[in-house]
Parts: sequence; C-alpha cells; structure tokens
Amino acid sequence: MAKIPINIDGTALEVEQGQTILEICQANGIEILTMCHMKGLGDVGACRLCLVEIEGINKLLPACTTKVAANQVIKTKTEKIKKYQKITTELLFAVCVSNGKCELQDLGYKVGMTHVRFPYLFPQCEVDTSHPWYVMDHNRCITCTRCVRVCSQVEGSYNWGVKNRGVSSRIISDFNTPWGESTTCTACSKCVHSCPTGAIWPKAIVQGQLTKSPQMIADLVERRKMNL
Repeated sequence: MAKIPINIDGTALEVEQGQTILEICQANGIEILTMCHMKGLGDVGACRLCLVEIEGINKLLPACTTKVAANQVIKTKTEKIKKYQKITTELLFAVCVSNGKCELQDLGYKVGMTHVRFPYLFPQCEVDTSHPWYVMDHNRCITCTRCVRVCSQVEGSYNWGVKNRGVSSRIISDFNTPWGESTTCTACSKCVHSCPTGAIWPKAIVQGQLTKSPQMIADLVERRKMNL
C-alpha cells in the first residue's frame, strides 16, 4: 500500500494510507489515552479520550476512528486536549463508583485528576444477579460498549446491546431481559475480561478482586487470523 507523509507532534512520518491516527501513534510509541478502545475489537469513538488536533480542522477528533490523510499535521498533547481529557475522565467518575482496581482509576492518575468537579449522579441502577455465574452492576458501567463489541465481533453471540441515550444509556441482555434468562449468552466470560471497570464480574470472586486479561481477546483474534 502507498505511503503518505504526515507529521505528529513535530515528528515527520511515512505511513500507510487507510490507517487510523491511533494505530499509527501506537505503532510509533506515541501515547494516546483510550478507554473504549481495546485491541482486537472494532473502534466506535465512544469515550472521546483519544482526541487529537489536526491543523486546519477547528474541532478535536477521535484518533481511533479518524484515518490519516496526506500531509496532515497532528498534535496529541496540547493543553486543549489535556483539558478535555480531564473533563471527560471526571464525567466518567461521576457515573462510576471507583473500586480501586480498574482501568478507569488508572486513567484518573494519568490525567492528574485529584477530585471530581461535577456532581456524582449515582442513579441507583439495578444489579443483575440472575446469571448463574456472573453479575452485571449497572452502577459501575461507563457504557464503553467493549462488552457489546466483544460479544458480537469475537464470540458471535450478540447477547449484549445498548438501550436509551446519554446518561440514560444502559447495557442490556437479549433485548432487555435478565441476563440469566438470555438464550444467546454462552457464558464465555469474554465480556468479563473486556470490561474496564467493576461492572461485570464472576460470582465466585469478590467484586474488585478479579485479575482481568483483556489481552486474551487480542490474542484470540490473532490466532483466528492465523487459523491456529
């Protein structure tokens, strides 16, 4: 594939056309904050953390879904970007109870968050314990849709979906039936390991104590490509 010239944070690069800005940054050791992105899954630009500035464009764009174009001048660490990333992180904390052991808390440290300026919402969502092995706590869900995508794109079960919009968005099982009554769930645990917070966990483990392995999803996808 033809190479095109771009510039990221003052560094000139020759990259393949069709790649996203996030792919290029990750391949070149340029850190960009993410939450809804997970290797092995298609990107949807839901969390708005991987924002970048592109010269000539008057708005910030998500790096995970924005493809490069020839001669783009891209910035990833401006004060404007950092400001919006910190606001976004605080908003995520305003709807998710930090359990001290999740990707969300790690993100808080990265953006230098010391407190949340926004009122905590805590809408008192239901906790679905109907599944024989797993629990879904909607109070801890940030609607990144990683569980939805891994269920459809990797497991092929299409158990998880999303209803409503904005702060009323909820992850639902089988068109909003209790998870334990699902006819599509295979109990594969891929959604458990994909979840970046404490929203989904096995009943056999104390909430917040599970050591997750999101990398296994990417490894599985790669092995399938290689027909192993």
